[in-house]
Amino acid sequence: MKTIGIVAEGPRDFELIAAVIDTITNGENNYQMIQPESNMIGQFGNGWKGVWKWCEDNQGKLKAYMHSLTPVLDLLVVHMDGDVQRCEKEVHCACQRALCDAPEGTHPLTCETIMGDRNACPVTLPCERHENTPDAGADFLRTFIKTLLLPEDGLAVSYMIPFDATDTWIVAVFDQYDDYEILPDPWVNIIAHSPQYHGVKIKNRPKKEKQTYEKLIETVCDNWNDVVAKCPQAKRFDEDVRHFLLGQENKNV
Repeated sequence: MKTIGIVAEGPRDFELIAAVIDTITNGENNYQMIQPESNMIGQFGNGWKGVWKWCEDNQGKLKAYMHSLTPVLDLLVVHMDGDVQRCEKEVHCACQRALCDAPEGTHPLTCETIMGDRNACPVTLPCERHENTPDAGADFLRTFIKTLLLPEDGLAVSYMIPFDATDTWIVAVFDQYDDYEILPDPWVNIIAHSPQYHGVKIKNRPKKEKQTYEKLIETVCDNWNDVVAKCPQAKRFDEDVRHFLLGQENKNV
């Protein structure tokens, strides 16, 4: 049994990530939900902003953090959905800083301009500094997170960037598309679009009700090899887990 810490956008993401890791390793593991905070009272709560804040809070001291826990972490997973790169101006502030007249040192998450009126922010999307593909977007977010964390070399860390979101992996099991990772907001637009999704009742739409999501997670795990074959970012995560927890070679590391 390995010990895995998970920094995720939300509780349903945490549950899916943990279940997938157990599937890959073919056994139960011990998990610590580092983010989101269980009481949800942090400055930025859960979601991608909570992940951002956690990374900044642990900048340059990740090794000490991983070894401070009991038991020591065998793997840390840092999750951020790909739609953050697609939809959120804040992560592109550094790319387009020359366009902005905000005072030097303004933090993107507390910028008065973007908090007051997102349309007044000069950052444009999609950002022209990056190729507009899922692979390029995932690479951008991995680099972005590493810039926030400044992790020491040699740590067992997987930067998990599903495109467009973890919900994409559910769609990959049930539906047929040419390219799953370009589907925007698959939860709202596909899974929770109707009261039922392939026989599964989607309660309290568009919220992700725990019991409903557990059924969908189970199907993802039962068909994990199919998900890996259809979704490049799922394959990337699968390779990370196999490398760090099972000792298999990984070209991404």
